Amino acid sequence: MFKLPNKIKQDLPAYETVIRDFLEGRSSWARFSGIRVPWGNYSHRGGKVFMCRVRLPAGVVSPVQLQALADASILYGDGILHITTRQDIQIHNIKLEDIIKVHNLLKEHELSSRGGGGNTVRNITACPLAGICKEETFDVREDAISLTEYLIADDTSYNLPRKFKIAFSGCLIDCAGCLVNDVGLLATKKDSLLGYKVFCGGGMGAVSCKAKLLEEFIERKDLGYVITAIRNVFYKYGDRKNKHHNRLRFLIQDLGFEKFKEYYQKELKELKENEYISLRKIEFNYPLSKSITLKENNDNEFKKFLKYNCQPQKQDGFLIVKLRIPRGDLKSDIAKKLVGIVEGLSFVEFRTTREQNLYIVNVDADQIYNLYLKLKNLLLDFLYPNTLLDIVACKGSTTCNLGLCNSPALAKELEEMIKNNFLNKKVFERIKIKINGCPNACGQHPIGLISFCGAVRKIKTRPVPFYKLFLGGKVDLENTHLAFDTGILIPAKNVPLFLKDFLETIENKIDKDIDIYEFIEKEAKAIAEEIADRYSYVPDYSENKDFYIDWGKTEEFSLAGLGPGECGAGVLDMIESDLAEAKIELESAEKENYSAERIKKALFLASRSLLVVRGKDPRNETEALNDFYEEFIQTSLCHQDYTHIQDVFKMINEQLNLQQRKEKFLYAQGFLNEINRLYAMMDASFNFPQQKKNAEITKEKPGYFLDLRGTPCPLNYVKTKLFLENLQSGEILEVLLDEGEPIDNVPRSLEADGHRVINIEKKDSFFSVLVKKELR
Repeated sequence: MFKLPNKIKQDLPAYETVIRDFLEGRSSWARFSGIRVPWGNYSHRGGKVFMCRVRLPAGVVSPVQLQALADASILYGDGILHITTRQDIQIHNIKLEDIIKVHNLLKEHELSSRGGGGNTVRNITACPLAGICKEETFDVREDAISLTEYLIADDTSYNLPRKFKIAFSGCLIDCAGCLVNDVGLLATKKDSLLGYKVFCGGGMGAVSCKAKLLEEFIERKDLGYVITAIRNVFYKYGDRKNKHHNRLRFLIQDLGFEKFKEYYQKELKELKENEYISLRKIEFNYPLSKSITLKENNDNEFKKFLKYNCQPQKQDGFLIVKLRIPRGDLKSDIAKKLVGIVEGLSFVEFRTTREQNLYIVNVDADQIYNLYLKLKNLLLDFLYPNTLLDIVACKGSTTCNLGLCNSPALAKELEEMIKNNFLNKKVFERIKIKINGCPNACGQHPIGLISFCGAVRKIKTRPVPFYKLFLGGKVDLENTHLAFDTGILIPAKNVPLFLKDFLETIENKIDKDIDIYEFIEKEAKAIAEEIADRYSYVPDYSENKDFYIDWGKTEEFSLAGLGPGECGAGVLDMIESDLAEAKIELESAEKENYSAERIKKALFLASRSLLVVRGKDPRNETEALNDFYEEFIQTSLCHQDYTHIQDVFKMINEQLNLQQRKEKFLYAQGFLNEINRLYAMMDASFNFPQQKKNAEITKEKPGYFLDLRGTPCPLNYVKTKLFLENLQSGEILEVLLDEGEPIDNVPRSLEADGHRVINIEKKDSFFSVLVKKELR
């Protein structure tokens, strides 16, 4: 089983200190978020309570661990365990002061949410039937779990350009969806060697993409090297600044796949030459096969249970019991009773699935009817997993800052419609539905055969919840298809009516031999368009207010509570928070007769801001200044004017006279401008250009001069751009700008136009900017 690395346990006290600092007002929300989110603790909508996304490598959870998760949810959350499409379990509605209590409880059971959010290696998923499937090449659990242990003990895994998702499939059925992950690993065999086919660059979101084949075959012993090499290339070359273009798939698109492979092969070679990576060997206990014949039973509900919920394992005499967990929400008290039900059954463990369900595996077939009776008394609605009724839905606007629509409430409404109309129909076993509350893909709408994602449109001045229809998604290795956007938009309150008519039409047009994927791809859009015409109308608010209220709600629909998503919270948020606070401190210092305390606070914040990209998290002013001196002064990154910043800081106190405090204020103001300059010059891999010595700067003398002091932004930028248009490639322009201008934006704006900022130098009361004309 999974062993939580000691490093994560040892880091918990520091995380507790971060939480306490925020509670006591010593840290900003943005800085707190940058640390909190990589610990897997997201803010709920409104920011009052939090979620803990507990990683379960390969979806494996023991009865003892499930008990611990349930206890944590009952003690500190809302009493519900939410199973995600990445096989995690989320605990919701946790008070901020209770977050560390959840972590301390879970660590005793080898569980943690570390890496459950932010720009990290996320939960590594695997086929939920690993080790028990008759079709598998070999059990991939060992590699999924040991790879998790290796990666999450490494700090690099928490400072990536964006999230990094890995999935393992044990056979050609591809339960894990190899081609819709950043890295997909398909168990395969070459001669007598076991290993993997490696796919890279897939993913789902507002812009989805299928992975490409990176390696036809790697041996299992090379797995750690290969994954580390891919991660390291992403770490070194990925774009950390553009939050909408910083997944691995975008890096591959920008570089081209062949160039990416070249970087990967170089990194892999260097790793093998310089490092030793050996993943922990894990031995699993399997039940021994035995001969058994199920007794005849006339209980019709039990027969349905055997048909839909049970699957024979490769270990004869044992069964997989699949429990449909509607919308992935399992009450914690029910979870504890489930643990009680399986107590005494040898080898039993639980598995979470991408469909948000829970499997009980290694169930002795002799015990299956007794287990069924207990489940029937415990669970209200657990039959028919992996059918039309088994709808996948994200949490939507119920908790998510990005959620537009209440997707779980719509899913519940559709479940009732399906129960009333489509049990035992042809479409029931052949079509699955996925729902997302927004264009992001937590509900995996890009791979749904029929799927919906939330949208908003205004009717006159009032917002109305809608859903976009997607069709044709399919997971099937190289034959994987991403669902296409039909362009059809349906009012949320009409989705059940639309879907009922749509499914009935499909039911009447197909037979048992038809390829349902081919039918949906070729014929379903035209059918949907015709039916959507009947349900596209939204009456005026005065006619029918119901359209202006989302499913599961009583109040009118609004976007209140919608805010920036925390999924990518991290380094940039922390930097910008410190810089913004430093600016505020200086503004306040000026109003308060150059307050020494505020000047020192500004220097501390400014010096601390960029240290995060060097892996430093100073706890106090002395540590911040010492770390800054080591990382930015001694390395010649910061201007030589600030070489003695530690001494200047010590000199600042309220005993200084007004003129002396003003001088220190101007020093701090210049230092903040210098930090802003460094931040502006920082590239997408968090590297900085070295500060040029004066002699070096004069080697590139400007041939043209433009004095824009007194010209406000953005007019100064426009004039600079127009002047550069008349220069030849390679010619250099010196621009003078006022001290108060937003100097940190200059390189970004000019370089976006294809020019290169050579140097920004602070003069007495203005900035000198050297720009080289470059043609792309």
